[in-house]
Amino acid sequence: MRVLAALTASAVLLAPLAAAVPASAATRPATVPKEAVEVKVKKILDGDGFDVVTAKGATVRVGLLEADAPEQGYCWYDEAVARLKKLLPEGKPVYVLPQKEAVVQDDRILVYVWTGQGSYVNGDMVRNGVAQAVSYYPEHAYTDWQFNEQLKAQLEHRGMWSGPCWALDTFDKRDTLVTPPGAVDTALSPAPVEPEVPSDASDATEWNSQPVPTTTATPATPDTDPGTDTGNDTGTDTNTDTGADTQAALLR
Repeated sequence: MRVLAALTASAVLLAPLAAAVPASAATRPATVPKEAVEVKVKKILDGDGFDVVTAKGATVRVGLLEADAPEQGYCWYDEAVARLKKLLPEGKPVYVLPQKEAVVQDDRILVYVWTGQGSYVNGDMVRNGVAQAVSYYPEHAYTDWQFNEQLKAQLEHRGMWSGPCWALDTFDKRDTLVTPPGAVDTALSPAPVEPEVPSDASDATEWNSQPVPTTTATPATPDTDPGTDTGNDTGTDTNTDTGADTQAALLR
């Protein structure tokens, strides 16, 4: 029943846009897909949602597909709203491209959007670091582009990627590197640690550039498995690789 209700709600929300006629080539910028529908911006709701009015006067609530902006109270919310208002002035025409299989979230139809001049809005928001790229199954036409734009924003430290946000609730905290307790990130290797009990000087051996065995290995008997520990290891052979034995023990 929930699935049926969701599909019914999607159909109701999408109906006004589905009935709209795509913008004519005479008025549509060359960068806008021919399937896009011309609407007018009625009101910006937040950093990734807004109301539009169709040519027939129907009001439809839409959101940016694959561009998730911070919610109110989170870092970069104000910047996201300001950016979207700049791109989509209220009362001005814009172009929206719904998907064949409607993507609805928070009672909004998620669409690709172009400004009246033909600029791609979803990518602009992600490229400037005021929205995160997100994907929905199945992937859509510009999914890879969105994540590519996000990578550029991260490398250039734009917007939410410019540094940690110290607000109580942070939007970009989800993608901020968290250092595990006990991890050392101030050096590539820890400083040497002195032994608690100093070694007896009599046990020290003179350093030699060539390793010289100090003991003679006992030949294995026919019944002895060469891969097992016969008990004859005095602990002096530091060149023995025990990694294979450790892995074998873990796999038993």
